[in-house]
Amino acid sequence: MKTISNIGARLALVAAFAAAGAAPLAAQAAPDHHQKASNAHCQNCGTVVSTRTYERAAERASGLGAGGGAVVGGLLGNQVGSGNGRTLATIAGAVGGAYAGNRVERNMHAATYTDVRVRMAKGGYRTFTEQGRPRFGNGDRVRVQQGRLIRD
Repeated sequence: MKTISNIGARLALVAAFAAAGAAPLAAQAAPDHHQKASNAHCQNCGTVVSTRTYERAAERASGLGAGGGAVVGGLLGNQVGSGNGRTLATIAGAVGGAYAGNRVERNMHAATYTDVRVRMAKGGYRTFTEQGRPRFGNGDRVRVQQGRLIRD
């Protein structure tokens, strides 16, 4: 008798779950799994919140600017004073000219960079530095792929 009542109780329990909508819960579970998969895909997604463009001087120069500056500075320094003063002025002019010529050459080969600040979908912010003018504007949806930003 206990076996028949256990079977009856189990059937009643299964019927109660079915009536309460257990099947729709199972159907709803599938979209959650799909949504988690799309969220995992979008962990590298974000929205551009700001951009800042600037010029950066070249890190190295060829030496032509420094050489030319040293010659011009030395010639100008040689025009000042006489004796040991002229020698010191020539050396100082050459050193100063070399430094100035190097800076001028580096600035002539400056490159444009853009810092792109992104609010990530998973939370937090990241800043990406790209060479060139801005490719993205505020509000653009982007994705990080292999460390670079691409339009989403």
